[in-house]
Formats: sequence, structure tokens, C-alpha cells
Amino acid sequence: MSSQRPVEVVPVFMSAIHGDRDKEFRKTAPSRGVIKEGRREQTLCCTKCGRWDENEGVKLRQCIGCKVVFYCSKECQKEDWPFHKQHCEEGLGEGIQPLIKSVTGNPMLSHYLQVCLSLQFRLHQLHLVLSKADRDRVIRSPLFAHIDVGIEPTKIAEFMNLYHFKDEWDSDDMDGMLQFHDLVSPWPGMPERKPTNMQLDIWRRCRKAADEDGDNDCAVVLVQFVNNFKQAITCPIVVDKEAVDTARRAPTFSMVSALSGKEIVLQMSIASCFEYMNSQIRADKNDRFRLRAPMRESDKELIRNAGKKDVDNFSVRALRVKIGREYVYKSHTMEEIEEDRRKVAEARRAQAAATSTVGEERRIEGPAENEEAEQPNTAPKMNRAERRRLERELKKEQKRRR
Repeated sequence: MSSQRPVEVVPVFMSAIHGDRDKEFRKTAPSRGVIKEGRREQTLCCTKCGRWDENEGVKLRQCIGCKVVFYCSKECQKEDWPFHKQHCEEGLGEGIQPLIKSVTGNPMLSHYLQVCLSLQFRLHQLHLVLSKADRDRVIRSPLFAHIDVGIEPTKIAEFMNLYHFKDEWDSDDMDGMLQFHDLVSPWPGMPERKPTNMQLDIWRRCRKAADEDGDNDCAVVLVQFVNNFKQAITCPIVVDKEAVDTARRAPTFSMVSALSGKEIVLQMSIASCFEYMNSQIRADKNDRFRLRAPMRESDKELIRNAGKKDVDNFSVRALRVKIGREYVYKSHTMEEIEEDRRKVAEARRAQAAATSTVGEERRIEGPAENEEAEQPNTAPKMNRAERRRLERELKKEQKRRR
């Protein structure tokens, strides 16, 4: 009796782009001018005391170490140093501050962010369960949320290489993009966090500004955007009536897989909103949203840690939530993809036959003239020799980079 050793299969990751992606993106994305104008409306404040840039005659200066936090004076920097020195490190680039500025200045992304906050705090359902007095009390109270964000490769194949091969794979020139991981309020599993005086002061200022703009019955949520617990940006967001109405109507999201052609319909939820926002950012290949940034070593490390079973922290858990939630990360064998394509093609032919004006008895026997064109293109199957060749090339590339 002969025994055979199982052949080790080397995973091969591919990227696929749907043919209608660019057209759909242009249809829904705001213009560069609108985003640029929205960014101008965003203001910075001192990390220690909360004084606003250019609003109170204050000129903020960056920390010369990390270049991601700002102070209005040397006194504020010295007072904050015992806390900040735990997180101050080089290699963070500009951090996430300019990216969050682009998010809040983007009317489309800002709208869906407000929808998520409405769903999180049930703002769209308050009229069903609370009296007007109680509704006003909730809306006019400080609300706090925590959103984990990360910078991921623009190419899904590069993400999967970092996730699966971990320390064995790297690339120096890797384009990145901002992605939303998870939203929680309050912070589960973490020590109870009470808002600081500075955060409450920021909320009061935004509450006053919202009232002056006529948004008295709109909630103001203080959102803390956190990137791998290396940087946190606190941003007040007014949840307007349009966002609450969208959450109340709960429209569905429709997406089409570039690999299989299968349509995916998602019900309105925080998870589906995040997936839609992330897919729009991924589709922005010309960086209209200004949410592209070079991949830093800390960004790669977070993805590698998400693929390690022995690493468990809040940032890693948030990324794992995203990986398990979004369709773009799902693995498919070539056989599964071809089966999906075949089913889609058969469904289209059946639909075309049902809507045909020619009666069944008058049709010409034999295959339809365009049947060959409707057949899906067969992707080449990878044999063992090809897998071994790719594995050898990958090892050579790894040795060259060491």
C-alpha cells in the first residue's frame, strides 16, 4: 500500500475591481471643491486646555517628537508631558488628524457617520419610547462614542499577505487608506472613562454653536477616533435631522462582487454603513476624498497582529470585527468563483428568455447566437508546479529584502 504526502497549498491572493465601480463612485461622491470647503470649516484645539486654533487668537504648534498633537503654549506642553510621553514616538507621520478632518468635511461620509450615531444611541426611535421632555433631556445631554480606525493597504491582496504571512512578507512602497473598524459606546471591557473637563468644554461649545444654527433638537456626540491606541482625535459631531430620518427609513445597501458578479443586499445597520463607507474610500483611486496615506510600520503591525492567535487587545479585536464583517475579506477558491459566475449567467439567460417577445413555439432550435458571449471567462486553475514556483519566488523576494 502506497501512501501520499499531502501537498501544502500556498495561498495566492488576487485583487479584482468591478467594471462599474468608477462610474458608481463618480455618481455618489462629492466633488473635490465641496470636500476642500468642508475641511476649511474644521478647527484644531490645544491638546491640553482645548483652546481653539485661530478662534481665540491662538496659534497651535506641533509636538516636535511625534508631530501629531498640538499645543497653544509651552506651559500646556509641559503640563501634558507626563501623560503624552507614554505615546510620543516618531514614525507616525502626520497621524490620522488630516484624515479625520477629511472625513468630517466630506458630506457623504459625514452623513453616514451621523446615521451610525443615530443607530447607536437610538435617536431615530426616541419618539416611540420617550415623552418630549425626556427626549429633550437625552438630546441635550453629552453623548460619547469611540470609533476605531486604521490605515490599510489600498490593494486587498497586500492586506491578505500581511495578515497571513505576517513577518515573512513586507513591501516598502505600500499605499494606504483610512478605514473604519468598529464603533462602541461606552467602551466595553475597558476601565470606566469619565469625560475630562476639556472634553465637556468642547461639547458645550459645539452645543452652543448648534443652538445658534437652529439645531436645538439635534444631539451633539463627542466622538473619539482612535488609531491603534497610538493617537486619538476627539471631534464633536451634530447628528442632524436628515441622518435621523435615514436611520428611521433604513434603506438597504446593494453591492456587487467583482469576482463572482453576485449582488449582496445589506440591511441598514452600523456594520453595513461602515462597510459602505469603507468600500467608497477603497473605490476612490484618485484620492478625491483625501483619505489616502502611506502605510506606516505601526499600520502593518496592527494587521499582522490581527492574524496572530496569541495577540489580543482592543485595536486588534476591532480590526477582527471588520474582517469578519465585510465581504471584501472573504476567501473564495477559483471553483467557487466560477460556480457563482455560472449561476449568475444562467439567471440572466433565464430572465432574458422570460422577457423575450418571441413565442416559445417559434424559437429556432439550438443554442442562442450570443450564448458564447454570455459564458463567464474561465480563470486558469493553478497546478502544483505553479504553486511551487510562486512559493520559491516569494522566498527569494523575502531573502532579498532582509
